[in-house]
Amino acid sequence: MARSSRGLAAVDDRGHRGYVRAPRRERSDGHPSELDPAAFLRVCEFAGGAGGRRTGGKEGRGWRMKLLQWIDKQSVATAVDRPRFERTFDAIVVGLGTAGAVAAIEAARSGLSTLGIERQTSMGGTGTNGHVAHYYFGAKGGLYEQLDERSAQLEKEGCLTDGAGVEAKKLALEEAALQAGVTIRYECTAIGLYMEGGTIAGVRWVGPDGVREAGCRVVIDCSGDAEIAVMAGCTARFGRDSDGTTHAYSNVVSLLRNGRVKSFYTDSGYVDHTDAAELTEALLASATLPTHLKQTFDESDRLLKVAPQLGIREGRLINGDQTLTFERFVHGEWTEEPLFYAYANLDNHAKDLALESDLQQEWSVVGGLWSLRIAVPIPLAALIPQGTTNLLVAGRSLAVDHDLASCVRMKRDMQKCGEIAAKAAYLALRDNTAVSEVPYAELRGLLERSGCAAEAPDTVEWLSERDDIRSGLASETPGIAIWSARRLGGSMIGPLREWCAQKQDGHLRKHSALALALLGDAGAIPALREMVLERDAFMSGTSHMYSQFRAHAAIYLLGKLGDAEMVPELERIVAEPIGREPEESWIRNKFIVSADDYRFQYVSYALLALLRIGDRHASVRERITAFVRREVLDESFQARFHLNSVSEYKLPHHATVQLQRLTRDRLASW
Repeated sequence: MARSSRGLAAVDDRGHRGYVRAPRRERSDGHPSELDPAAFLRVCEFAGGAGGRRTGGKEGRGWRMKLLQWIDKQSVATAVDRPRFERTFDAIVVGLGTAGAVAAIEAARSGLSTLGIERQTSMGGTGTNGHVAHYYFGAKGGLYEQLDERSAQLEKEGCLTDGAGVEAKKLALEEAALQAGVTIRYECTAIGLYMEGGTIAGVRWVGPDGVREAGCRVVIDCSGDAEIAVMAGCTARFGRDSDGTTHAYSNVVSLLRNGRVKSFYTDSGYVDHTDAAELTEALLASATLPTHLKQTFDESDRLLKVAPQLGIREGRLINGDQTLTFERFVHGEWTEEPLFYAYANLDNHAKDLALESDLQQEWSVVGGLWSLRIAVPIPLAALIPQGTTNLLVAGRSLAVDHDLASCVRMKRDMQKCGEIAAKAAYLALRDNTAVSEVPYAELRGLLERSGCAAEAPDTVEWLSERDDIRSGLASETPGIAIWSARRLGGSMIGPLREWCAQKQDGHLRKHSALALALLGDAGAIPALREMVLERDAFMSGTSHMYSQFRAHAAIYLLGKLGDAEMVPELERIVAEPIGREPEESWIRNKFIVSADDYRFQYVSYALLALLRIGDRHASVRERITAFVRREVLDESFQARFHLNSVSEYKLPHHATVQLQRLTRDRLASW
């Protein structure tokens, strides 16, 4: 089914093309005119859509209704007769968490009859049940600020909690939802969808009163894992390309310290939270960490509670009508129709960055830009799963890649996302069009009036003058200059070669080599080798934390350049890893806090560099294969690092299996 401003474009069985709109049922209360659900489904029968099944007979051909359910981790469709719903809502919001709570409130305030389905017993998700009370960047403005003001007021009236107000925020959200007329169903989980073509006609859920169903005109999936989207047959991605691992999860604990409530978290590990057994194990294991459940507590330090909901940073990411990637972002290929800007750094909590994408390593490891804040413009198309007409996804499952997901997930921005989805739903239902047909100018105008849409926040200004770049490369904060040289491309190769060849200024020589290698120039190799051989532990000051040793960047780049002459040295690093106790400056930087961390970084970067060199040079594959089989694939091989945690406790994460699996896969590809 194609889309047009004139309506839903369709091709019938004879190949005739037309534009159709479903009849509207007028309302007298000033709210948007209603769409007759049966009429809307008849439109879908004519217009078709993804995933339908044709039926025939004397009454003509059309798309038969399907019931889709999530069974054994896949969407299973069953042909059914059209159900007779006891009630049809304008909007059903599945998940009343960070994005969903705001989406439901805004939808109801816009005049839409709204049902909110939530598996927990309160609204707010990670920000309330997960006890992530504070804000970490994100852009200001929009409905959520009103809700935060009410939360602060409730705290002053006696609802005393920490930070942004966990219990007070729950109350503020419920109060606003009930006043707006949202129908809330707690302890309920969506288990099925009624669909005709690419249109969702109803939702089935299970709760304390058994299995229930309701019709709908639009669905907003705020489940945090695109549960409705994948149930509808839409595609999604999960985790990074190398091994499918998502960002580390956390678990917040609240203590009463000297009469004040204090909360903190640790990175507790990695989990596939779409797997019930893994999720349960993660909940139990993280809640009983020594940081959370101590042997003893005293009067000055008493346990209040461990958050009942994990702080999951990344879940499924939909393939949308427009999918945003970090690659396109760094090349300036941005949408011309932004509705809001996700504003943060690439807050990737990974300590195994050698397994992240090349671009992530070039940004964070070579450039040292971990803490650099960026503003990612988000269009409506990133909220619309491919192949659907009346489904919006709001929250951390937007159509972004794994790299950008570490930025496009902050609480402020996800609350904005919920408001945007609700406004888009309102306009789509008002005009009886697919959500993709919502007029940008009008939607943007509504969001500007509420303060949700604003101009892009200020971010870094890249350097363009060679003298400025040279000065930056010669400093202890070279990241902006390194990346600026990369952006300028071939015009910088000559100057970088010159600066890389001089011997008087060590920083200028080495940082020029990093920039030159990012441009793929082999002239950087001598200086890169020098950094590796001396195990150069300089850490760029561009980022205030999570910086890498200069030697780590050099190892990565030598692998990218395919430096076969470094194979013996890289093998030595893997076979004879040295564990060095961290210096105080490393600990403050939070990346290398133990001898295990020191060892793991060298081993992981060197191993991946060997495999990259083998990709480039068939002549060394036999040698590398024999080496890794002997040293890496042997049962005695161990690789572990410590997760981000409180200073008095180091939580180990074993990455042996990941590195061995990746190695086997690469050898098989040779």
